[in-house]
Amino acid sequence: MSVLPRLKSVSCLANDGRVVVILDPRTRVELADPTGQVLKLLHLLAEGTRDAAALAAELSTVDVQVGEDEIATALGELDRLGWLEDAAAPRPLSETERERHYSNLAFFDGFTSLTRSRESIQQQLRDAHVLVLGVGGLGSAVVQNLVGLGVGRLTLLDHDTVALRNFVRQFTYTPAQLGQPKVEQVAAWVREFDPTVEVTAVHQEVTGAASVAALLPGVDFVVMTIDTPNDVDRWVNQACVDAGIPFVRGGLAYLQGLYWSVDPGRSACRACLDTYRDRLAADEEVMSWPLVMERAMVNRGIGPVATILGGLMAMEALRYLTGIAAPVAAGTYHLVDFTGDCRISTDPWPREPGCPACGVGEAA
Repeated sequence: MSVLPRLKSVSCLANDGRVVVILDPRTRVELADPTGQVLKLLHLLAEGTRDAAALAAELSTVDVQVGEDEIATALGELDRLGWLEDAAAPRPLSETERERHYSNLAFFDGFTSLTRSRESIQQQLRDAHVLVLGVGGLGSAVVQNLVGLGVGRLTLLDHDTVALRNFVRQFTYTPAQLGQPKVEQVAAWVREFDPTVEVTAVHQEVTGAASVAALLPGVDFVVMTIDTPNDVDRWVNQACVDAGIPFVRGGLAYLQGLYWSVDPGRSACRACLDTYRDRLAADEEVMSWPLVMERAMVNRGIGPVATILGGLMAMEALRYLTGIAAPVAAGTYHLVDFTGDCRISTDPWPREPGCPACGVGEAA
């Protein structure tokens, strides 16, 4: 089937031989249109029923003949601007799926082209398998976002049980579930919210890289929100790097939220960060002083914190799973200031040559 280019929903202003087109409110594009053919082309494209040959025929007059090659050039430029999609693209979703994921498909409009459709992006999510390590406040917030995005398969791991203090930030539980395994309750919420999602609950702790590696076959992406034992970051990093599976890590440092990700073979990994920190510490005398007092580990996560961080981590997962945009947090701390205006700052670290985990490449 030939491509039927269709103009996306745009605003268009025309006056005195000029046309202004606005798709994204942040950008407007002005086109010269002394003959009115540009505006006519846009109207024809809005119908999405003609291929390049038909468009050329419609635009040709007794005095002006428009060739297919000219139309192809124009379509290429409009596609480059992000204005076109293919009305004849395959539609793998059912009517029910289109209705359920209506807003997802509308959002994906900003990333489609003549060669990539909205439904193909949604199908990528439906085909994806995500492992979530930890389904407390932050983890369950990510799970809720992933299910809303339409991720089709989830494996959830946690060893904790529901406690009264969880309810300020964990919204998949009810008081009737106090004392029950968190992971089972979150899995039950997923099944009730979207019965088409395949979800597996694993009630256990992470005890080493091998325990993580055992969960990775068939997984496309990993979300990590647990922070104990102390070596858990290194275990998850090693297992994911060895398997070539990207992951995102999130948490809270006092009143500062943080998340970062690792793209194996492309970005710095968590072990690179350790080497980088050791090098920085060697240059700071104070870091060699003995520790005489240590701040108590207290979970200060509240509902808005979990919701904001969970959403940001789910967006990073979306980038990895679909490729609609490059991951923003690969080898880069993203720090969210919850004491002020929630502004995000970034702090990248380099990929280390000879890293014991990823072990390839040169420092960035």
